[in-house]
Amino acid sequence: MAPRRNSVKTAALLAGLMAYQAEAGFNFTVVSEPIRLRYGQVHNRMMNAARLPEDVIARYADGSKQFAVSGFDVDMVRIDENGKETKVLLDDHYLHHYILYLGRTDVMDELTRTVHEDEHMARMLTGCHGMTHMGAEMFNDRLRRNSDKYGDGLKVFGSAAGAEYRANPQRFDQPFRMLLTKPEVWSPIFHIINTNKHQTSKLPYSPLLECPCTPQRKIDVKNHTIDGKPPYPPIGCSKEFAATGNPSCQLSTYVGGWRCCEDGVFVIDTDKECSDPQCSEEKEDVVYMKFTFYYEDAEPHARDLEGAACCDVTSVVQGDENIEYDIPKCPAGTPKEKCVHVAESVQPLAYYDTHPVSPSSDYKGSDLVDLAFAAPHLHLAGQSIQLIDDKTGEVMCEVHSSSNNTGGIMYGNGTTAGNENGYLVGLSTCSWSGNTTRRYRRDHPFRSRAVYDATRGHTGVMSLWLMSVSPAVPDFVV
Repeated sequence: MAPRRNSVKTAALLAGLMAYQAEAGFNFTVVSEPIRLRYGQVHNRMMNAARLPEDVIARYADGSKQFAVSGFDVDMVRIDENGKETKVLLDDHYLHHYILYLGRTDVMDELTRTVHEDEHMARMLTGCHGMTHMGAEMFNDRLRRNSDKYGDGLKVFGSAAGAEYRANPQRFDQPFRMLLTKPEVWSPIFHIINTNKHQTSKLPYSPLLECPCTPQRKIDVKNHTIDGKPPYPPIGCSKEFAATGNPSCQLSTYVGGWRCCEDGVFVIDTDKECSDPQCSEEKEDVVYMKFTFYYEDAEPHARDLEGAACCDVTSVVQGDENIEYDIPKCPAGTPKEKCVHVAESVQPLAYYDTHPVSPSSDYKGSDLVDLAFAAPHLHLAGQSIQLIDDKTGEVMCEVHSSSNNTGGIMYGNGTTAGNENGYLVGLSTCSWSGNTTRRYRRDHPFRSRAVYDATRGHTGVMSLWLMSVSPAVPDFVV
């Protein structure tokens, strides 16, 4: 059966959310620490853990019932001295992506310790691999080796979802839920770029959102470093994707994207635009991220969710590889209808024991999972992305751009938050219930196919499916 399309159409979305809130039972909102940035500066790091509301902690403190998350909403706001909130526009502060960890205090302490003491794991949990849940899978695999101590103490939400955050419904249909025992704290990672200065460019969007490698970035091809450190994850596409000659697959041709957009750097030429390397003459702006979670006491039939191993068009293995890539501009004279860039790959649906980040996993490729949720992630200029069962050819979920924004990809045409002119502002998601889900082996192949407009060149784009699956249970028939 077909999934439920979670629409980005504003009126329908608001009505659906109102009904959804009543059904879900409970909700709470948390607000991040202040995020302080000057024009052109990047915030891209893990923030301190903070406690959840005390009534939520108390409700689940004795462990007699589980905390079951059925959905969440995201926003970026300014808060004035009187506590009044105003929404922040994408052309003011651009949200590249977010990752949010939620769990018990002892587990979050262990995660924080790991990030501080293990550089490899820090990158896995807070960098590109964190976006696709790959780092969380690796960390949770370590936790499972100490199950008596940690149990189900950590969940990850969001990840690569970015500019589309206000119209990217994160909703899980019954009986699928994010389940936690004794939730206590949350810790977010935000990748945000301050773009709030008027641009001289004729583009409707800020070019800073594509993370250009400025002259201040010291790229050393011989030693394979950027600013004296190896880029992480290492620049490298699957053999199949590298064969296309995409510039992002080699440091020698890398000109923009994630690896030039680390925490604290500026994506403007500070020699030309600032009086010093820190642009100290620029005002330091302050914004906040806000999350509202919808939850309930877990029912006996509730099914837990885990991040899937698919899909990233630069990868052919479990999880991601290069994650980002470039859209080269079409040759002059190319007809507009043919001026597109197409990328596709095939990957297994879920993680299992042959994956290097989970060597101790008990899961086998033949084990079964149920597909519960799929969120597409594209950058500006994305025209479509499909999730295809590579054995049957069935399209399981897809979005495409259209003149009236009804195809699942929404581009803004106004001046208000969520409708910023020229920006990609919404992506529909697909969800499956217990009655509509499909069951697959963990090693079942899925194809992802993405199409971008190539009338202009773009750097650091992504084409991902951020999906959740649920391990099959014997008494649950689909």
